[in-house]
Amino acid sequence: MRQRAMAHDFISMIALILLTSRVVAADLAADVEKVLREIRQDQPIPELAYLRPAEPVNADCGYFLGRYRAIEISVETHPNSPRVASILLRIPGPDQTQWILPAVTRVIGPPHSSDPKQSIHGWEWPKYRTASVHYAGQGATDAGFTIVSLFYR
Repeated sequence: MRQRAMAHDFISMIALILLTSRVVAADLAADVEKVLREIRQDQPIPELAYLRPAEPVNADCGYFLGRYRAIEISVETHPNSPRVASILLRIPGPDQTQWILPAVTRVIGPPHSSDPKQSIHGWEWPKYRTASVHYAGQGATDAGFTIVSLFYR
């Protein structure tokens, strides 16, 4: 009888862990979608509490850094313009591409190319505009980053 109760407790604990990880992934996807809807390419850089000016990387461009919950954000403007040129979102930890891809797709459309086994999804549009969702692993023992990038080549 005691073994049965322990097995039930163990199964309940595993179910709770799986449910919790799905809820966290759903929250992360909603956060990615929110950030991508608020910071739009070729639109003026919005005033957001989680985004602050930083030292520019390129001459005549604005550069902004921020963090929205688990998402690290970098934004650069076009030269001599307040309009957003590139957006980089970094999510530290294990590969989250499968969880956030639907959110990115809702904002920018379905990927033009995908390699799910390698956790790589890409977009290319006219006038040198590209985007990607991919995982950048750091090695066998260290967690990497799930990356969402929209930029001009």
